[in-house]
Amino acid sequence: MQNCFHSQFSVDEAEYEDIEENRCGNIHVRAAFVGVLYLRRTSVDEDSIYLGCTLSRSFNPEDSDFHHSPVIKMGWLHKTPPKGTLVFQKRWVMLDAQYLRYFQNEKEVYSKRIIAILSVTEVLHVGGQKFEVVTRNRTFLFRAENNSRSVREEWVSVLKETIQQRRNSMEMPLMNFSDTSGQSARRVSLISKQGFLEMSGLRSKLYVVICADKVFLYRNAEEHSQGVGITSIEMNLGTVKGTDKRSFNLTTFYRKFSFVAESEQQREQWLEALQACVSHSLSSNAVAQKIWSEEANQRCADCGAPQPDWASVNLCVVLCKCCAGVHRGLGQSVSKVRSLKMDEKVWTENQLFLLLGNNKVNLFWAANIPPSEMLCPSSDSEERQRFVTAKYCQGKYRRYHALFGQQEALNKALCNTIQTGDVLETLSLVFCGADVNCYTGDPELPSPVSIAQHYGQTLQVEFLTHNHNTGRSNETKHTILEAALPVSHTGYLFKIASSTRAVTDILEHVDFSRRWCCLNQGTFSYYESEKSSSQSGQMKMSDVLCLVVNPQGKHGYGHSFELYHDSGRVYLFGEDSPDTVREWIKAIGKALVPPVAEDLVGWSFERVGRLRYTAGQSFHCPYLGWFSLGGSRLLLLLHREDQVDNIDLRKLQELSVEQEAAAVVLVDRGRRLRLEGDRRPDFQGWLSGIQQGLGRGDGPLDQQQLTETEVPVIVDRCISYITQHGLKSEGIYRRCGVNSKIAALLLSLRHDARRVRLSEGEHQVDNVANVLKRFLREVGEGVFNGHQASLPWLHTTSDERRERVSQYQALLHSLPPVNRATLGAVINHLYCVQCFADENQMNMHNLAIVFGPTVFQTDGTDNSAGQVVEELIQNYLDIFNVSGSAVSAEELVCEVLRRGNIPPQQGDYWSCFLVNDNQEMERPLHYQERALAIYFSLGKDCHLVVKRNCYMEAMLIYIAGMVDVSRNSMIKFSDEKGQRGKRTFCRRLCVLDGTSLRLYKQVKSTQPERECQVHALKVYYGINKRLQPPSCWGMTVVCEQAERDKQQWYLCCESKNELIEWLATFMNLQVVSFCVHCNIFYFPQLFI
Repeated sequence: MQNCFHSQFSVDEAEYEDIEENRCGNIHVRAAFVGVLYLRRTSVDEDSIYLGCTLSRSFNPEDSDFHHSPVIKMGWLHKTPPKGTLVFQKRWVMLDAQYLRYFQNEKEVYSKRIIAILSVTEVLHVGGQKFEVVTRNRTFLFRAENNSRSVREEWVSVLKETIQQRRNSMEMPLMNFSDTSGQSARRVSLISKQGFLEMSGLRSKLYVVICADKVFLYRNAEEHSQGVGITSIEMNLGTVKGTDKRSFNLTTFYRKFSFVAESEQQREQWLEALQACVSHSLSSNAVAQKIWSEEANQRCADCGAPQPDWASVNLCVVLCKCCAGVHRGLGQSVSKVRSLKMDEKVWTENQLFLLLGNNKVNLFWAANIPPSEMLCPSSDSEERQRFVTAKYCQGKYRRYHALFGQQEALNKALCNTIQTGDVLETLSLVFCGADVNCYTGDPELPSPVSIAQHYGQTLQVEFLTHNHNTGRSNETKHTILEAALPVSHTGYLFKIASSTRAVTDILEHVDFSRRWCCLNQGTFSYYESEKSSSQSGQMKMSDVLCLVVNPQGKHGYGHSFELYHDSGRVYLFGEDSPDTVREWIKAIGKALVPPVAEDLVGWSFERVGRLRYTAGQSFHCPYLGWFSLGGSRLLLLLHREDQVDNIDLRKLQELSVEQEAAAVVLVDRGRRLRLEGDRRPDFQGWLSGIQQGLGRGDGPLDQQQLTETEVPVIVDRCISYITQHGLKSEGIYRRCGVNSKIAALLLSLRHDARRVRLSEGEHQVDNVANVLKRFLREVGEGVFNGHQASLPWLHTTSDERRERVSQYQALLHSLPPVNRATLGAVINHLYCVQCFADENQMNMHNLAIVFGPTVFQTDGTDNSAGQVVEELIQNYLDIFNVSGSAVSAEELVCEVLRRGNIPPQQGDYWSCFLVNDNQEMERPLHYQERALAIYFSLGKDCHLVVKRNCYMEAMLIYIAGMVDVSRNSMIKFSDEKGQRGKRTFCRRLCVLDGTSLRLYKQVKSTQPERECQVHALKVYYGINKRLQPPSCWGMTVVCEQAERDKQQWYLCCESKNELIEWLATFMNLQVVSFCVHCNIFYFPQLFI
């Protein structure tokens, strides 16, 4: 198991190491992976820094986890003595095709020195079974063991042969040292970051180089140029995490490296480079190299950047990282982006990209790009967003097919083309409107995919499969409009002359003319009077785009409405009688929309009409949909749907406006909807109405931006931030923040709370706490929906707790939904805060003093508000009908995955872990364990983490092959008795079966030395390093058979596989619970 805990340092005796005469006063570090890390400073000249990390067993040096190149030779050698001593030092030496390394012993992972093979100039025989390895600037002297001439000869021969082969191959190692060969520029390009860093425990800085998938440590930059370093770190087992403003940790499988950068900005650069290094180490170039074999794919299809390592599998373009990020933002339904390096498993065949290539595909996608709109590798994100959207979402630059707009002809051409190998023609047809799901007319081969399969066109099948949701038939407005109900209505209205733009001027009565209006058989006509035989004007309802109901008194008359015509003209009608106008609006609305969309006009809407929209990939053929807007509600009836959908604009996840394209993009519950204005005069009204419906920060609670749980986003943002960073902050909600920063932050949240991201470095806890209090105090109508509605809360008369709780429950249910949800969120948060009263000094009473006047919006002179808040906190579970025991680990994990928008993947096993930083161990919770109760009982060194269980797949494989559900073997054991630091691990026979876990002192023993019932066990991953366990594969077993009888046993396995087998046996003895819906696996009671 990966160990991520801090090492401890102590001063120890000096150790000697060799050094040239010009070296002096250097630091020596020694570490044991599962023990204590020692800091040593030598009293004599030496030149190595020992980053020791011993394994619990002799590892295989040819294991790819440690070395990318196979080991050529390894063994013990005696190394150059330091000046002034005749005692050679015994070192374990390893040689591969790139490096010569030597280690403290054969179990070490990190070398004391690493020498690049190409930096070695010669290997020489010297007297006394010695030989020299000569580099440009120093000489390393080695001596064979036992004065063996054959050993020395073998080492010299192998070294010379390796050096010669390396020079012949002209492949330079990743250390990228400078030389005179003229190839350093090529090698330096592999370096992503280099510079000095402080390392925890060392007085002098190290020169650190991040190169490809490794990190190299040097004493200084000169050593880097010479090709002689300290060690290299394989990043395929590494994780990187910032710990402070300037410090960060690099944690590998074997130890943790703690570094300090020169500045906060430098730290961010190092973190970014290290994360890229980890990604590089986990990637594979096999797919990329194959796709790059087509020369056109060596440049990004959008900006031309070299070596693009991403691709859109449905658009058939190879992309750089920057452009791929924009594509990914469009959503999977638009562009299915895959990595050529990280997503190797999803790539089966690459022939489609080799057949087409970026140049051929761009003959379609980029046939008409103006030079002024072209991207380049240095283009910023806004330019990329604009270009990619225009190119793929709008099809602005595409080469239109000759059959564009002829749906039947496109579908027929598609069915013919897929019988051949012309995939480029298929791509042109599909993205110009051909329906990949169209009916072919052949019942045996009903779809284009079946035709392609029948004719053996595998590439056509692959392309059609990736675009199964793209080809859809064009929408024609007449089929929908002809379905409108035949409505008749007549009467007098006042109108003004039609205009080509929306009416914004304030009009008077004199600007209107009285007209007799008639709506009949889908035609709206108006006359001079009811006796006139000739029409003054008419319009077909099929040509009306939008009906707008104006606010009362906006235009001269008390009530008015507008009709937006397809010709671009706007007609305004008015009347003082609300009933008259209401009847006209009802009649026109029914005549305007199809019967299936009648719900769109059956409520108090502000505007109703049709808009073109795209959802996902259907940008080449926008659909026609019906929309109705009123306040914060947007009702819609989309293409081929028979039910009206409802969007609460206050709960939108995102809204973006494309001014140049006259479009607006809505993201609601993961669905992306793009409404197109087509530069119509009514679209600005749609846009303005949608933006107003989003919620405004200066309104009451029900007009705020809301979360899915109907809590204002401002409240949710503040509570979430304080829960994460301020629960243990002393005096939280009592301390004053910086007033100017509080005012500025509240202003930003009120303007658009969804765009504000609260970060620990930028926002102080006290400022955020005061923002929450100020918002609750100033929000319109308050939390209790007005002063009068709050009075019953302040005058609960019963002396019995049960009756008061019942009264509070009744008052709670009388609140509007948003107010009720907000009050619940605030009291829930205060309930959490008081659980940490020992640390933050804010108990129920103190919180009530602060929040009583805040939520009731009083001056604080009356303590009744505080008493109510204190009772709400004290009786939170009863009043709000919350069962603390019902919040299980399963529910917590499902909620975290849902909120994080993490879709379940096959083979993922998620658990909620209880992590104890102090004891350096963690355990997965049982799926029914009460997560809320555990959370409130956590100490300062413990926390809950939802993450994947890395052992689960291996354990399930082991369980599948088990015959006997029990296990026994010798294992190294220790308990919590004895003096600190002197605890030893002894071998014991460990027997686990369905009843108990027993430890025997000897194999022949008949009575167990220790015994614990299985149901009383809790098994944690990991062992505290201060105990100096003999291996890194350990587990801590907590046995609690009685309330005051609690024991901790420490068991160490000899390998990862052995640990997995023990854990699997523990797990299999209990009932296994598997949540299919969330792909969540929980350990049963044994692990609670």
